[in-house]
Amino acid sequence: MIEVDKLSKSFNNLEVLHSVRFNVRPQEIVVLIGPSGSGKSTLLRCLNGLEEPSEGLIRVGDVMWEASMDAKKKKQAIRQFRTLTGMVFQSFNLFPHMTVLQNIITAPLFAKKVPKKEAIQLAEALLEKVGLLNKRDEYPSRLSGGQQQRVAIARSLAVRPQIMLFDEPTSALDPELTGEVLSVMKQLALEGMTMIIVTHEMKFAQEVADRVIFMSEGSIQEEGEPESFFSQPNTERARKFLQQFNH
Repeated sequence: MIEVDKLSKSFNNLEVLHSVRFNVRPQEIVVLIGPSGSGKSTLLRCLNGLEEPSEGLIRVGDVMWEASMDAKKKKQAIRQFRTLTGMVFQSFNLFPHMTVLQNIITAPLFAKKVPKKEAIQLAEALLEKVGLLNKRDEYPSRLSGGQQQRVAIARSLAVRPQIMLFDEPTSALDPELTGEVLSVMKQLALEGMTMIIVTHEMKFAQEVADRVIFMSEGSIQEEGEPESFFSQPNTERARKFLQQFNH
């Protein structure tokens, strides 16, 4: 589904990603963990076309982006990446002047040219899925953080992406609201959605991940199945990182 090869990204002279390589299979759930500033969010933003890598190659589905391509081809690839991937951020990024329903139908109407009636039916089905159909006509300011994040997930699903990217989707939420967002994500996992998730929720990572990737200082230090990674990490860095969650 996704192939990343020798991917590097620098901001001015600061290298935040260094020669990153990994693959994601269809329906696989990959969780990225690591200390703050290790490049996890930047990596996700490269996959979605929000950041342009400095070097390397990304393939999403059949679409390829390579640092050596000309500007026009790159732009085309990034546009296609965005139709293949849905992204959910830390902050919910909902349009405050639009109702919940309007937030969800905007992308299908304008990006995918879906007829309005069909877009509304899809939005209502997605709101039901995230348990918020009764909030369809509310404005985001009337919702809790957990509800806003569930709407943001529904909005990302509305363009029918093949892959969902989650960038710390619960980090802005109180602990009691975190569970409702994670349960929606677990449901997506059960339905076979391919996902890459950046999170600090280790228990959740253990439950849903097919594979855990540990990043530090802009590169992948270790990867493996959750059971072996969480019980016996191979690297000293990963051991130290996990210790702070074991108290």
